[in-house]
Amino acid sequence: MYDYFMKHQIIYIFKISIITILLGIILGLAGGAFYLCIKGATGVRQAHTAVLFLLPLGALLITLFYKYFEKESDGGTNRVIEAAYSDSPVSIKMAPAIFISTVFSHFCGASVGREGAALQLGGSVGYNIGRAFRLSDEEKRMCVVLGMSACFSALFGTPMAAAVFALEIAIVGRINLRWLVPSILASYVARFTARAIGAPDMKMKLARSASFTGLNIFAMIVIAAACGIVAWLFVTLLHRCKPGIRNPYVNAVVLGAIVLGLSFIFRGQTYNGAGVELIPQFMEGQAAPWQFAVKMLFTLLSVWAGYRGGEIVPSFYIGAALGAALGNLVGLDPALSCAIGMVSLFCGVTNCPIAAFIIGIEIFGATAAPFFLVAAAVAFACSGKAGLYTTQKRA
Repeated sequence: MYDYFMKHQIIYIFKISIITILLGIILGLAGGAFYLCIKGATGVRQAHTAVLFLLPLGALLITLFYKYFEKESDGGTNRVIEAAYSDSPVSIKMAPAIFISTVFSHFCGASVGREGAALQLGGSVGYNIGRAFRLSDEEKRMCVVLGMSACFSALFGTPMAAAVFALEIAIVGRINLRWLVPSILASYVARFTARAIGAPDMKMKLARSASFTGLNIFAMIVIAAACGIVAWLFVTLLHRCKPGIRNPYVNAVVLGAIVLGLSFIFRGQTYNGAGVELIPQFMEGQAAPWQFAVKMLFTLLSVWAGYRGGEIVPSFYIGAALGAALGNLVGLDPALSCAIGMVSLFCGVTNCPIAAFIIGIEIFGATAAPFFLVAAAVAFACSGKAGLYTTQKRA
């Protein structure tokens, strides 16, 4: 009996390992290509400011595009998260739809991210790979998680955080540890694959460490609490305060035109696109007190207009800018306060404190790990039950 059990267990482990590696390679290639496409689209737009005039038309085109795909590919990241804990199907059409629409959104200059695309692309491919192999419902749910982990890792170069984030995001307060090993494997395979085709890691190491003293802890708590409150405000506005224009096509054109107008009021494309390239400047203390609020406004208008890509990467910008600005007030090193702000706001909008702690270490280094741990806990407490994803469950 024992030999029979071990034989079937070894076969099962081998099967899951092969599927996990396959997912890692496929999504590593897809995620790496996706990163390079976004980088290319952003480069063209930054070199030719006239591209911004596409903002009203671009929002309309994406709205029309998703109207055509509404039965198969709409629902976005919320549908993928729901599929991670239920038997909800995920259409394979979601993958090309989010790939095309996100690259186009960045090309036009919308203030959106790329993590929504990573989760949707990964979840869609993962579910359908599981379906192709005729896996059980539970195994297909696992494949959704592995796909999210792999694609997030490929895009951001943070495999440890990606492996945990994909497990933590579906049900707040509960991590399915049975899927931890395959999630880690998928994440690292995808990262190595994406790096091989030119997608870099997201690294912004802190130049110096700060003492974990009472004064610094107090300053960190102030920043983390403020970021938690801003995270709550951001997601509340996003879900509850969408402009009441009933016609989605008129809505897209009007809001796209507003983003266009703001883009010429705030010149230099400082608030267009994801904006993560500005975070190193914030770490040097070059963050104006209002920048976080303007970026939040650009992101809200872009998402309300119908642009796709996600809100987490803009939240990196918002948190980093807010943290750096508050750091100047409370006397904390701007690089550290910027890092604390980014980690805190990421935690507040996603409800994923463990992933936030790990992503802080992977991006900024382990020297500030105690600050990241406490900051994530404080931001999680201050952001309440609000979150970007309405299908998240609570344990």
